[in-house]
Amino acid sequence: MVGVIPFYGATEPDLFAIERRAMDRPQHVVAELDSILPTGVVIDVGAGNGHTAQLLASSSRRVLALEPSAGMVDPQVRTPWLRGDAEALPVAADAVDGVYATWAYFFSRGFDPAPGLREAWRVVRPGGMIAVVDNLGADEFCAMASHDIAADPAYWEGLGFGLRVVETVFDFDDLDDARRLLGRFFGASGAAVERTTFEFRVGLWAREVTAAPPPM
Repeated sequence: MVGVIPFYGATEPDLFAIERRAMDRPQHVVAELDSILPTGVVIDVGAGNGHTAQLLASSSRRVLALEPSAGMVDPQVRTPWLRGDAEALPVAADAVDGVYATWAYFFSRGFDPAPGLREAWRVVRPGGMIAVVDNLGADEFCAMASHDIAADPAYWEGLGFGLRVVETVFDFDDLDDARRLLGRFFGASGAAVERTTFEFRVGLWAREVTAAPPPM
């Protein structure tokens, strides 16, 4: 697995705010996650500023926002916070009902999903769920990159994850926001865009947790 964009949220909060507003503005990804995540206790791995965790919390689902970067934790976001890394989740075995990650590049250090996935299997009760959201590619957003920034569906399929395709958009407030953020992501091709809305295809991979994880 190769990281797409080095995470910048703690050092450039103004740009991260632009991303949060524009990325999946219709909240199709959030709606799809909400439809499949279990009730009970769920961990958002790499929660950023807690935006998605807050949206997915409900009277029947308690979402714990796990974030390794102190600079990302937003005390104004009313969700329980955990500090830690994906490959060393600070909870006991079989303690939660689900784990999910949205564009957490990528779930553990070195852009290798395996350590984080093994930890997810440790902490999620059998019958619970693991879900991972990433770029699916073949869209206007990914086309601006100079290299392939899509996830590998075969990797997740090999681990028994099912795929849901979510068609959404990056939709910016104005052209200046679009050029600032996409220029940060993609360089000259992003900084030269002439519109504010871009097709964005997202993969949501999910599977039920069994007693033992698959070989990784």
